[in-house]
Amino acid sequence: MEFELLPHRDSEQMYEKQMELAESSVKNASNIYVAEQEQQFLGYIELAEQRDFFTNESVAYISAIAVTPEAQGSGVGKQLMKKAEQWCIERGLSQLVLDVFKANEGAVQFYKRLGFEEEVVKMVKSLK
Repeated sequence: MEFELLPHRDSEQMYEKQMELAESSVKNASNIYVAEQEQQFLGYIELAEQRDFFTNESVAYISAIAVTPEAQGSGVGKQLMKKAEQWCIERGLSQLVLDVFKANEGAVQFYKRLGFEEEVVKMVKSLK
């Protein structure tokens, strides 16, 4: 979460929620793939199968992906994304979907370089 959040988001609360989600994923691990080298954790990706709201077709969804700061720029993220594509194809699914915070410009550009396109923009208006 090394990017600026909208004012209505509390960075500490966001961090705690991310940790809660990661712990839950590990406890219920079924489609989590870990990148490591010499027993050092470098990152992970969690995958799920979901239904597209409009077509009702099954799609592969990247629930979470994270790479340690030390591993960023080393190709670990690309390897994890390649695993996601492989997982998607193995299940006969034709789309790989993910969500990313717009302010996370580095991640947005990373996904675009891998061929992802923006489809839906979530709009937020704070009323407090």
